[in-house]
Amino acid sequence: MNAFRILVLSNARPWRAWKFANRILGEIPGAEVCGIVQQAKEKLPPVQRLIALGHTDSSRLPAHASGKAGLASPFRSRQLTQRMLRWIHGCPRDLKDLREFTLEDLEENCRKAGWPFLPMEAAGPEGLLDFVRRQSAGLIVVLGSLPTDPELSSISLRGLIRTSNNEINPEDLMAGKDVVTGVEHFIAASRSANTVASVIIPVQPYDAILGFTLKLDLLSDDLLVQTALGLQTGSTMQAGKMVSHWTEEIITPYLAQLKRSPQQSGPRGRQSKRFRRAWKLCLDALLLIAPYTVARNWNRRRQKQYPVVILAHHLVSDRPHRMGISTETFWGLIRFLQSHYRIVSLSEAVALLRSGIVDSPTVALTFDDGYADNFVSLRAVAQETETPVTLFVATSPVDQHLEFEHDLLHAERGALPMTWAQARYWSRRGAEFGSHTRTHFDCGSTHEERLTAEIVSSKDELERQLEQPVKFFAFPFGQPGNMSDEAAAIAADTYEHFVSCFGGENLPGENGDAPQHLLRKNFYPDPWELELELQSIFDQVEKIKRKVRWKFLDVFDPSKTLKFDSKR
Repeated sequence: MNAFRILVLSNARPWRAWKFANRILGEIPGAEVCGIVQQAKEKLPPVQRLIALGHTDSSRLPAHASGKAGLASPFRSRQLTQRMLRWIHGCPRDLKDLREFTLEDLEENCRKAGWPFLPMEAAGPEGLLDFVRRQSAGLIVVLGSLPTDPELSSISLRGLIRTSNNEINPEDLMAGKDVVTGVEHFIAASRSANTVASVIIPVQPYDAILGFTLKLDLLSDDLLVQTALGLQTGSTMQAGKMVSHWTEEIITPYLAQLKRSPQQSGPRGRQSKRFRRAWKLCLDALLLIAPYTVARNWNRRRQKQYPVVILAHHLVSDRPHRMGISTETFWGLIRFLQSHYRIVSLSEAVALLRSGIVDSPTVALTFDDGYADNFVSLRAVAQETETPVTLFVATSPVDQHLEFEHDLLHAERGALPMTWAQARYWSRRGAEFGSHTRTHFDCGSTHEERLTAEIVSSKDELERQLEQPVKFFAFPFGQPGNMSDEAAAIAADTYEHFVSCFGGENLPGENGDAPQHLLRKNFYPDPWELELELQSIFDQVEKIKRKVRWKFLDVFDPSKTLKFDSKR
């Protein structure tokens, strides 16, 4: 069978072009990339430049969209803090390189992959047409908003596809206007496009330009890949039917809950991110820079014995939810973590603990329950940053596609779980899934028959639906009172590892061992608070408070006073 040759024209950040080209190879059987044409950085839309630079605050966009100096200024102001934290952590090695992925990096990667590459600015209209002709492309895919020469669609066998509405106005987001996007197909030098698919994306209260663009880019790339799959073997009409079926199964369940969510009418603006007052965090931060903390981390570096910290959260969502964080907040947190920590999957975390060698500060990210918001908001950031995540799913709400009981108890409506089709789609693209019981059951129970039905049956259901082995289990609520001895014994017999939310660090094992019971900490939405949690500063503060409290009680204990007086 002849290879399906696809050429990519990109008016998006170079990293997106590189990631999309690799999706073509991984998701379209028999496809090959026959070339990438990339727009110069200076001509990219401002929001694409900000994301490429790793910018995490969209409120700066209007002020900094036009100038190079403005784009760089937030990074210069953070350099001192970044260097100080690196020193506190013991100056670890081999952390992720967070420098901008440039056009030159894309060109070098294409050279290594054997793909022809062309900088769009250097080519000109005629040079572009000549380059495309020489590649004998079966299909041209356009990323981002790019005026296309009608002749381009006649050069390739199956024409050209692109998505509409790639650039979003911040004012439209603030006004809460829904965004319509879809895939357009140009064929045979046609000046008008055939619409292959179209979706309406409701804007949510906490949507901001950077976070929304990441989500829109993800959905656009999903639609483009599915359209290319359809065109590989069929006509525009056949591809449209295939993409419509995929959209109904994968995307529509996510969008439908946004349309009917009561929280959708809530106040617009930035999400509150901090749980403690600033003055308390300042006092706690004194322990972060204390000689004990610094010496401990440098000693961990010397011995290659850093802990693996597992963080627990629930959902990334741009609508109000008591347990949610917005897409843009999560994007900023991941950029912060990547600056100072190695982020690994839960399976990789266990392998590191078993090896006995952890030579840099390491975290693993886990998300409980299985909310559908994560399928877009969390997945968009995870894909952009290549961050592995583990999702613990309660299987019964997924089966019934009903809201979680613990949300209804808090009068929160509209936050539905993922569907099995969404879970399979994400699992096949790298996400790790674990069990969270069938019904989000409180495992503080001692009823062994019910515990077995919840803990064991959920594993069987997950493995049947995902066609993947399930190695991990997370106790709902996760506190000592929610984890009876009977429940722990059943989980230990059923899974390789189980996790709780007791807090604490997971330390490298000896003789190839890793603890079966893994501890998790809180995933705070503020970087300052999160850093103090990761360094166990809050644990130290609690220890100090307990000691002070005990001494205080000793001094004012009447029996102690009487004993003292009798001796006098």
